[in-house]
Amino acid sequence: QDSRPEAPLGASLPPIKGCVRQPAMARLAPRPCGRALLLGCSLVGQLAQAQIRVMAPESLVQALSGSQGRIDGSTATFGAPFYGQRLLGRLVYGKPKNQSHCTGNDYTVPEPDKQRVVKHESGESKLIHIILVRRGECSFVTKVRVAQEKGAHAVIIVDKEDSDLSAQDIRRIIVADDGYGSTIDIPSILISKEEGQHLIAAAELVNAQVIVELAWDVPTDHVVVVDLWMSSASRESMAFLKSFAENRRQLNDAIKFRPHYHVFSMDSEAKDFNDLCTDVSAQLCAEDPDGTGPVTGKMVLEEDVRQLCIHELYKVTRDDMQKVGMAGDMVEYSREYWDYIEKLFDSCPLDGTTPEVRFGTECSKTLMRKVGIDVDKVDDCARTTGKSKLAEQRERTAWSPRALRINGWRYSGQLEADVVTRAICAGFIHQPPACKKLTEPVMPVLQGIQQPQGGVDMGSFITALLMVAVFAIAAMMCYKRSLTKHIHRSLREEVMLEVQAQMGSYKQLS
Repeated sequence: QDSRPEAPLGASLPPIKGCVRQPAMARLAPRPCGRALLLGCSLVGQLAQAQIRVMAPESLVQALSGSQGRIDGSTATFGAPFYGQRLLGRLVYGKPKNQSHCTGNDYTVPEPDKQRVVKHESGESKLIHIILVRRGECSFVTKVRVAQEKGAHAVIIVDKEDSDLSAQDIRRIIVADDGYGSTIDIPSILISKEEGQHLIAAAELVNAQVIVELAWDVPTDHVVVVDLWMSSASRESMAFLKSFAENRRQLNDAIKFRPHYHVFSMDSEAKDFNDLCTDVSAQLCAEDPDGTGPVTGKMVLEEDVRQLCIHELYKVTRDDMQKVGMAGDMVEYSREYWDYIEKLFDSCPLDGTTPEVRFGTECSKTLMRKVGIDVDKVDDCARTTGKSKLAEQRERTAWSPRALRINGWRYSGQLEADVVTRAICAGFIHQPPACKKLTEPVMPVLQGIQQPQGGVDMGSFITALLMVAVFAIAAMMCYKRSLTKHIHRSLREEVMLEVQAQMGSYKQLS
């Protein structure tokens, strides 16, 4: 199974003796730390857990009364969680024939009900289609892909029946990508066998209507702190940064971004690091991004240092006491860093034909000058602080060479600008105006599904106000007409009474 135990919760960890990565051969990326050492080799915060809240039937809510109908699970690192949204869905389950939900022919589930609308405390919403599957026999990605092809908007993976993992253990599992998760665009959640069995039993009943709410809550703060672990030569990381750069600019007065780079050490006695490291001590090394190509791990480390120096030299802290996080974090933005990062991989690709247009020092300096960065200052920073910066990066590793943390919680899902932006915006106590614009488009998988709303929008409010005003005016006009008729009738009666009185007096005189 492509899963790994999560690292302990908390802050910085001391380096683990012997926790070094050995390259399989010269100029190849190193193997990760072993399973037993991973717990001590990673620096992470808490997980941004997926929450499942059972809404119906009541018997299932009572069966989970110990947690008040709530189930916390571990979100897969692939797919796109619905950050910042709370969605209702119907659970369906198809008992596998013999392949444990690993193929489309192994089970059947009802078709998604695209028309049904349910009422709840926040209004009305169409139900998303949530498929339950069992863990085992194949990768998580395979199971989720099969369910996605069957129309699932989300997948809940129940741990194996013979598993000895508790619910707490499950929440610390990393549901990893097997390398083929890029085509998955729906979220998936791993839950314990005990909690999952209750869901399966309820979903297997005839005409079952198991309704749950899905949510991915990120801890909130006045200032959102974003930590990104990457390699300066990683195509995936640079592609993300390029696409995210514009969103970052729009959020420049609301978040604090901290770049981290993947640096590791190796056994210097192996003597096969071949330009992966800064020197023969093999204490500061980086992955080789192009195999037998001209770019080396040492060149990657030099670029890592340049980027750290650019960010350090040009970041501007917003001196605004209203923009201070609960942990004292203040908003920071380095415009030149983002201008440089956004253009780096287009201007200096790994496969450039000459040093002037290929990843490396010469091309980097040309780009720095183009975006207004003082090359001499960056060179001086790299020369005087380069080794200490790389040593710090080596000690402050994450659970993966490519990782993202928001407000101290581990981000799960695809590293895509839209999904990450939604997660960031979900981390604000009070969302900045830019978030409304950036998160307004509906995620593709939710097209046509009305989402629960927590209040009344301005258009609806104004429409209701106008209707009340029209009703009030109409009521006033009706009241005025009624009052006029009443006055006329009263005057007529008084005149008739006066006439009758006068006639009576006349008769008496005659």
